[in-house]
Amino acid sequence: MLATAVTQLPSEPGWAFEFKWDGVRALIDVSERGVTIHSRAGNEVGTAYPELTVLAREVGDALLDGEIVAFAEGLPSFERLQARMHVRSAAEARRLAAEAPVTFVAFDLLRRYGVDLSGRPYAERRATLERWAAERPDWTISPVFDDGAATAAAAREHGLEGVVAKRLDAPYRAGARSPDWRKLRFVRAGDFVVLGWEGVGSASGELSSLLLGYHAAGATLTYAGKVGSGLSSQVAARLQADLVPRAGCPLPQAPPRTAGRVVHWVEPSVVVEVQFAHWTGEGRLRHPVFRGVRKDKRPDEAVGDG
Repeated sequence: MLATAVTQLPSEPGWAFEFKWDGVRALIDVSERGVTIHSRAGNEVGTAYPELTVLAREVGDALLDGEIVAFAEGLPSFERLQARMHVRSAAEARRLAAEAPVTFVAFDLLRRYGVDLSGRPYAERRATLERWAAERPDWTISPVFDDGAATAAAAREHGLEGVVAKRLDAPYRAGARSPDWRKLRFVRAGDFVVLGWEGVGSASGELSSLLLGYHAAGATLTYAGKVGSGLSSQVAARLQADLVPRAGCPLPQAPPRTAGRVVHWVEPSVVVEVQFAHWTGEGRLRHPVFRGVRKDKRPDEAVGDG
């Protein structure tokens, strides 16, 4: 279940409020078949997080929704989490788990002992989750509050990403983006698909910036501008290796080129998160900063800051 972006939290009764965690969404499924961890895109990512797999083995049958978070000095760090997200080697994952451990912050319980809870109201699911967590002190659940303004103030004070409001009587609608969940994000950011990259000088130059697009209404691929700030040399090299070249621009009309830059068009299959100040009148990102690759999201989910 996905939240709808808003600029103001609901103030009427009937809502609960949680902090928005700067991590990656995941479902932990524990059954007689073992433990699986799935990303939003439906990929099995348990290999990357062995400490969570070990923790979940003692749970018994359950399906938990939540966020995988890497903490640094007590605060979520998406940059720290990046080192964990793309690991496919079990040995490397075990090493990183010791150096940069992650926490699963649970916020919903969708199945318990084979009983599907998704059709029950959020308030009932939350109460069940709290009873479940009370018996498992090694697990972390997202705190919940009944005052939206106070929750937002606390989130800002502690440098958190934002607040999510959830309607108390709402069921869990898997795969749907519903107004029953609403997210207020303090820092403007969004998901964009990489259309190409620019290098300086020759055609074989190093990647210096990414050309970005997003799926507007009707799934139209629309140009959003470029981002170079925030791209470390290590991330740029990895992206340059992962992006799949194509003969021409994936947009209906190629954007103007910058003098002295060579554009390399790629298949629009890699999603990245970008922070920015606002949209310009021409529909370009103003002061964009690269935050990371989102392998947990599909290209059609790259809708800008929607």
